[in-house]
Amino acid sequence: MRKAAAASLIGVLGLTTGALADQVFQVDVDALTAEATGAFSETFTGDLHVFNTAADPDSNGNAEILDVLINGAAQGTGGAGVGDFAFDMSISFTDGKITSGSLHLAVDQAGSENTYTASIGTTSSSAILDIGGIFIIGGLTFDGLFDAPAGTFLGVDVTPWGDEQPDLGSFAQIAFQPDGSFTDADTDVDVFISVPTPAAAGMASVGFLTLLGRRRRL
Repeated sequence: MRKAAAASLIGVLGLTTGALADQVFQVDVDALTAEATGAFSETFTGDLHVFNTAADPDSNGNAEILDVLINGAAQGTGGAGVGDFAFDMSISFTDGKITSGSLHLAVDQAGSENTYTASIGTTSSSAILDIGGIFIIGGLTFDGLFDAPAGTFLGVDVTPWGDEQPDLGSFAQIAFQPDGSFTDADTDVDVFISVPTPAAAGMASVGFLTLLGRRRRL
């Protein structure tokens, strides 16, 4: 049921991949905290903040980067091998439509901080699906930028994406289930960054179809 619902969201928002991208870089981040500014629904108006729970800046809390995937193939660079990292995503909604947002991922890599940042684009329809009080949220990103001086991010060569910056992409937040204080302390986010084909120049591309085939919680 959730796979069908997620596929429906893809169709409504026009978030497809297929021929739009030569390569899709995906980061799978689990056990983040998400806080909404009020009661959540498909017509939510307000802000959603998704972040690490760590009180200590040198700790990731319960959050974990499970893996990096290229075109859906796991690269084996996540899990315990990842050092300290910070994830921060903020999204503003009006009647369920995204009006603005930002995404920031910083990773301690060999003693230096490597980052990926992007802006979150607006949507013309609701970016939220309600499946019995569990919400799936998705949107497009643009102006994606890697700051990785060594050319690698999370142990993966990101030269193809760096050469095409600023990058297009997307995010998918899976199974946001807020409690009475509008908070979920165990929500997952997948971030997708695309290298577009020449035919797709200027078109948004995302990795939701890859996501549907592998998420544990869908």
